[in-house]
Amino acid sequence: MAQPAPARALPQPLRRAPQQERAASRRLRVAEEAAPQRSLGRMSTLAIFALFVVSLALAMLHAVLVENQAALDDLAEQNRLRRERIESLQATIARLDSPEGLAEHASAAGLVAAPELMSLVPLGVGLLPPPSADPFRLAGLDPSASDPGAGARG
Repeated sequence: MAQPAPARALPQPLRRAPQQERAASRRLRVAEEAAPQRSLGRMSTLAIFALFVVSLALAMLHAVLVENQAALDDLAEQNRLRRERIESLQATIARLDSPEGLAEHASAAGLVAAPELMSLVPLGVGLLPPPSADPFRLAGLDPSASDPGAGARG
């Protein structure tokens, strides 16, 4: 029979010196409770939620900007229409104020052209004597009957 192999001694772990053991025991402490670790799933969920909130805020901002731009476009169109209306009215006023426009308006009102043109020359102050009678009094009427305030005056 075969002889069994001689038993070999297993190597023993090295023991620390007593001084090293004491130093190591002084450094040992009770482990503190670890901070909760954030998982990758929770972080990605928060990131997606934050991205959604930011996207929603940007969409709302864009909607407000589009609405304000539409209002500005409407105001610009109203201004353009009013400017055109003002220009049209100014052209009409210029045509009516022209000599041709005045003649046209006068003939429509029933006025006729004078047979000859005459220039009026102003007189200096005091060169024309004042009227002797009341120029506004109607001829042929009794002054006391037509003027109710005549008795109060004189």
